[in-house]
Amino acid sequence: MKALLASTTLALAALAGPAAAFTQIGAGYTQPVFLTTAGDDRLFVVEKGGVIKMQQGGTVSTWFDLSAQVDTGGERGLLGLAFDPGFSTNGRFYVDYIDKTTLNTVVASYTVNASGMVDPASGRTIITVAQPAGRNNHKGGWIGFNAQDPGNLYIATGDGGSGNDPDNNAQNLNSNLGKLLRITPNAAGGYTVPTSNPFVGVAGNDEIWAYGLRNPYRNSFDRTTGNLWIGDVGQGAREEINFAKFGTGAGANYGWRVREGTIATPGINDPMPLNLTDPIFDYGHDVGASIIGGYVYHGPDAALDGRYVFGDFVSGRMWSLLEVNGVATNVTEFASPFGANTLTSFGEGADGALYAVGIDGRIFLLAVGAVPEPATVAMLGLGLAVLALRRRRAAA
Repeated sequence: MKALLASTTLALAALAGPAAAFTQIGAGYTQPVFLTTAGDDRLFVVEKGGVIKMQQGGTVSTWFDLSAQVDTGGERGLLGLAFDPGFSTNGRFYVDYIDKTTLNTVVASYTVNASGMVDPASGRTIITVAQPAGRNNHKGGWIGFNAQDPGNLYIATGDGGSGNDPDNNAQNLNSNLGKLLRITPNAAGGYTVPTSNPFVGVAGNDEIWAYGLRNPYRNSFDRTTGNLWIGDVGQGAREEINFAKFGTGAGANYGWRVREGTIATPGINDPMPLNLTDPIFDYGHDVGASIIGGYVYHGPDAALDGRYVFGDFVSGRMWSLLEVNGVATNVTEFASPFGANTLTSFGEGADGALYAVGIDGRIFLLAVGAVPEPATVAMLGLGLAVLALRRRRAAA
């Protein structure tokens, strides 16, 4: 295991990318934390304080202001936005935020009126997740739909905060914290649980799809394959990317709090569960210290097609990799437009183009022609080490 971790660090530290991979397309936003589209040329930018702004070309306007309901202390805020797959006909969308009064996570739906403006009176609470008192970090906040699983909303929750998950929420199947939830929202509010969820009819909360997560802040589904990618923020040692091919992953245990990335969590002596799902990739804190999960690229640049693009908030660095039979290969680094403590999210356009969002208010488009450098000898060594490790585990 030590050899594998050394290879990961060496590879990420050694690679360099193109000199100019990104083009600035926006600025002046206030603490933006997410970007998405409604299936057209409009970009919707989520600001932590509770405002969603719409950018169309060079014009920016306030589309929805939820700030009166949102608490912004620490890692709280308006954290997620997802448009219903039927948005073009039903006008419905969903937000994930920390409620100012209860300090709990709220996922709510709203609709737009005939003129395309949000009707504030249309708000309906879909689900709430209770948060521990006095802890303002690890709130997750990503929500999204999978094109291959229509109608079901996925909700990522953090473990609720503090160090070492003191309540062991992530491993507790009676808690919706530290989880990926899967529900079917009702138009009138509330939800039903898909009968195919892994804990329906057995011990564990019915809403849970996967567990053992610390702070899955930014995640995505591959728009072509439906494969799931989770960027789970680590604690003191490792940052990790979890992966599930479409049709798999129900009931997966990604390991927190007993494991951080591919290592046992320092200072935690809980018994190691037998059913853990390995991350597809992880790296140490000499490389970065807060992973920002991204997207598999299916945009205008054919040279990048199929590569998963991700980055790190603390270091500001960005990379891409290829997934081959469940193994991360050919990891290469982009020249990032952001410095340290700036990158907060990636966003995907309607055409598959990728954007990078900075807490400093700037937004960049991953430029056409930004081709990652080929794998180095160090990266080849990592790929072989990962493959060897998986074979050893399979034989154990």
